[in-house]
Amino acid sequence: MSNLITRGRAIQNLNDRATTSNENATLDVLIPAVSRAIENYCWRTFAITSYDELYPGHNRLELVLRHYPIASVERLAYAPSPVMRVTNNSASNQRATVKVTSTGLELIRVASGTSTTNTINFSDQATLSALATAVTALGNGWSASVIDSVHNLRASADLRGLQGAFHAKDVDAELKLHTQELSSFHVDADRGLLTRGDGAGFDGGLHSWRIVYRAGYSSVPDEIQEACAQWVAQLFWLTKRDPGLASEAIPGSVSRTPTRDMPTTVKILLGPYRNWRV
Repeated sequence: MSNLITRGRAIQNLNDRATTSNENATLDVLIPAVSRAIENYCWRTFAITSYDELYPGHNRLELVLRHYPIASVERLAYAPSPVMRVTNNSASNQRATVKVTSTGLELIRVASGTSTTNTINFSDQATLSALATAVTALGNGWSASVIDSVHNLRASADLRGLQGAFHAKDVDAELKLHTQELSSFHVDADRGLLTRGDGAGFDGGLHSWRIVYRAGYSSVPDEIQEACAQWVAQLFWLTKRDPGLASEAIPGSVSRTPTRDMPTTVKILLGPYRNWRV
């Protein structure tokens, strides 16, 4: 996550105050804190960010992505199918599991209460065939094979995470990969919607669709910058007061109650950008 405003933008909402080094240090703490709070409140990241996400098929004509506006779609794959089998058949092991991570395979075996973990990185074994060979080379009961040779040269990194840890002791743990790519689709960037070029619906079950895309704003919208600057200013002035002070009054002169919640004007500015989730 990146900051929504610079220190200079924050100072504009402090009447272009000539800040001291200590005040600058305070602003440098407040700006990232408020930026995170705003993104949490809006349920979104405003800077352009890369995403690799799985979606279920629901037989609707539109697939709604979690992040928008869409800057680009890098990949739209479907039809997750088993492409590799991993097993451990050593009688010395009482338990064995295999798990796909974001960077490779994690294989764990337990023998007589002692757990041993082996990690194989996708960067070291670029293809599924090489990955299977590396698993078998571990010994200690491990073996792996590509189910269909047509997949031998597929990129090992295309094995999507969130698979496993699968039981592999004396059974085949099957690892899946999205084997087909959608060749034609349309993008509604502002609303975060995808539609198929052939007019069909997005069918299939859980995790049927893998979307690799980038979403967010090339520059933070002015309303978001103003909301962030206002909130930072409020918190900045609070640091000048007794933090335990609930209110103060001078009879016949002034009465003050420091605002401690998100300012109403900030909520109004953020309202149109809030990503409502069920």
